[in-house]
Amino acid sequence: MPLMRVALTSGAFDDTQKARLAAALTEAACRAESVPDDPGSRMRALVLFEELGPGTFYSAGRSADAAVAGVFIDWQVSTGVLDGARKARFAQDLQDAAVAARAGDDSRLVVTSCVIHEVPEGQWAQNGAIRRLPEVASLAGFEHLSSIR
Repeated sequence: MPLMRVALTSGAFDDTQKARLAAALTEAACRAESVPDDPGSRMRALVLFEELGPGTFYSAGRSADAAVAGVFIDWQVSTGVLDGARKARFAQDLQDAAVAARAGDDSRLVVTSCVIHEVPEGQWAQNGAIRRLPEVASLAGFEHLSSIR
């Protein structure tokens, strides 16, 4: 059940590019979490975009709005869903998704970063209830965690 809050640098992605990026991030996160490719499971994969305003992104103390197409993610995931290999694959998929979303526009350097927040057991509330990993695994259909259902 991927939940990604994505900050984008000002003007780096138009609406079409954002749609491509959202689709690619959803696919990458679902692959990392082993969410099956069916609408019932994938409907819980959420991407929330926030675009930084002009003059709010700096690198080396200087405005970098015009130079960088940045994709910065805070990803909430239940502890125990991702191992090191899944995280590493997502990191590469994230970079590939950001580059592909810009569709060959090389006017800005594409920079990605993701902080994975592993939510401890019993600390994720959703739709009025605390969701525990066995329930989350069943709801999302995590293929690699089917034995804990």
